[in-house]
Amino acid sequence: MEFPKGSLNLYVTEIGEPSENELRIVVAEGLLGETTAIEFAGHDLGEGRPIEITDASRHFEIRWDSYVAYAVRDESYWKAEEGEPPLGDHLDRRYGTAFQRYVSETTFADDEYPGPLEHWCLTTLNHIVDVISVGPPRVMRRS
Repeated sequence: MEFPKGSLNLYVTEIGEPSENELRIVVAEGLLGETTAIEFAGHDLGEGRPIEITDASRHFEIRWDSYVAYAVRDESYWKAEEGEPPLGDHLDRRYGTAFQRYVSETTFADDEYPGPLEHWCLTTLNHIVDVISVGPPRVMRRS
């Protein structure tokens, strides 16, 4: 299954290693809630519609059978590298990134062993997850 594209509101709900060096990430689709008054830090921000995970939300599992490295960032602290193209869809393959250079400098993994390395970037409303692997992840829809 291909990961859904478009303007989805996704949240990481689970991340872990079901077995050694296997990475599993579950994301849930946030849906617009009912219009309500919004207050933040004691300030009335007017009315808005919260983004919520509900029983109607779709869930997707993204799984790499093996990986070289991964990093998880709070999306609030993400910043683009100089000259980096903007983030596209929620699950993108990236090229020539600082994370790739970091992994190249701090591991002996290369295109010879374990094989041609790929950088995958998962972008959600609450996290940015970078994964260096040999090949793309498998994506499955969960009920």
